[in-house]
Amino acid sequence: MKFIDLRYISFIVIFNLFIPNLHAQDGLQISVSGLGGIGLVSPQNHYDNPFYELDYKYKLGYGGQVNVGYGLSSNIAIVFTSGYQTYHQQYKGNFSPGYGSPDQSHLKDINLDYINLGLMAKYTTSFKDDYVFDTKAQLVVMGGLIASKLINADVSYLANGEEISYPSKIPPYNFPGVEYPYTPITNDKELFTKWALSFVLNIGTDIFITPKLALSPSIQGQIAILDINNKNYRNHENYKSSRLLFGGLNLGLTYYFSRAEN
Repeated sequence: MKFIDLRYISFIVIFNLFIPNLHAQDGLQISVSGLGGIGLVSPQNHYDNPFYELDYKYKLGYGGQVNVGYGLSSNIAIVFTSGYQTYHQQYKGNFSPGYGSPDQSHLKDINLDYINLGLMAKYTTSFKDDYVFDTKAQLVVMGGLIASKLINADVSYLANGEEISYPSKIPPYNFPGVEYPYTPITNDKELFTKWALSFVLNIGTDIFITPKLALSPSIQGQIAILDINNKNYRNHENYKSSRLLFGGLNLGLTYYFSRAEN
């Protein structure tokens, strides 16, 4: 009886270790995707013009990425990601400065373009029992860090429809003799750090079109861990560090080279 029980237990252990791997995601996997959503630069840096605290106007951000991963087991994979991402942030406000000055309408516009390189951990699990080999969908969760290289920055500031030099003390608060810590720049990239580091979380599904190819829709969120403002522009009082934030949809295709055909 003990011998039969031992054989039975051994069979169960072997079955659990090896049979699920017949349809596992271990091995090489590649995906391509595009993303779109709301990208923020928040909180805004007023560059020592606290009176002109502008309201946020949300704009579409977008990008694309290529992921190359390797499944270490049926559920866990390491993924290297590279891609492009853009942030478009607007701020707008209407003001009555007083001191005999007319009402003003201000619009600040920021466009930031990044090249992304990152490392992520990926977890997948079937929506069905592990022993159902023909499952057509699975849950996918990815999280990790992305380093972003700033390749382009475009910043404009309009007061009553006319572009002003930026950053600078904005009239009527440009009193003679009052020291202002900054001078207008000619290259907008000088306002920001060369690199940003962000935490990324991606939650979605793989919907298998063929045994190896899946449509991979997901929700993606990310937040910069470090301040993106250049340290030379953090010198005014009540300074608040700025972060990149993104939330949106990611739609891609994923190919699992080692996934079983059956």
